[in-house]
Amino acid sequence: MRVSTLLPALLLCGCASIARFFPAPVPMRSVEWRYASPKAKCLVVFLPGFGDDAEDFERRGFVAEIRRHDLSVDMVAAQATLGYYGRSSFPERLATDVVEPARARGYEQVWLIGMSMGGMGTLYYARTHAKDVTGVFALSPYVGDSSLTDEIRDQGGLVKWKGPPKVDALTDANYQREIWRWLQAVLAGKEPGPNLYVGFGRNDKLEDQDAVLAAALPRDHVYRAEGIHDWPTWKTLLNQFLSTSDFSRGCR
Repeated sequence: MRVSTLLPALLLCGCASIARFFPAPVPMRSVEWRYASPKAKCLVVFLPGFGDDAEDFERRGFVAEIRRHDLSVDMVAAQATLGYYGRSSFPERLATDVVEPARARGYEQVWLIGMSMGGMGTLYYARTHAKDVTGVFALSPYVGDSSLTDEIRDQGGLVKWKGPPKVDALTDANYQREIWRWLQAVLAGKEPGPNLYVGFGRNDKLEDQDAVLAAALPRDHVYRAEGIHDWPTWKTLLNQFLSTSDFSRGCR
């Protein structure tokens, strides 16, 4: 399902509305796919987009695509719905209920892969758990309002952008600017962060915003394909990523 155009408003709406329409059960549910050998080298954590489920990564062919590339990878998909983001409990629940229990098996690398809202979630989580995340592949990520990305572009791109001071806690009012500030610091080597990759369709409705992030990344960390904001496009981008990225080289 495509991300709702109402996502920014939903993320900013009151907690009572979030609780009523977008529940966030504790613990956060997840689905696992384990490697056939005794121990996999890497763990992939999938984060769904708005309206999608953890099981969609298998239904839509993501699990099979990773298997097809013969990588030493275990996979877990989190049922990280909008309710967790709205309550600001997303990073805590993902860490406690999904990532930390899986990491206890002793993986060498942990990678996050998510699309749309889940693409934003990969950045959100990596910011708060930078030491635990090896890399991120954000597919068509929601990276904030277009007014903010226009501001960054107008100032000459992320490297030259005059961002806000660092804040410790993300809130409805500051999370967009803080994630961009963190991305700027990571890419400048001033703060710890993951190996960052981004991918999106050339006709994706978030292409203009995602292009601002893409412009700040090394060229070989950006994947583009013909397509829109949908699963077929994301699967094409995943295949590119699995063929040429540090993930594909490091998880064999």
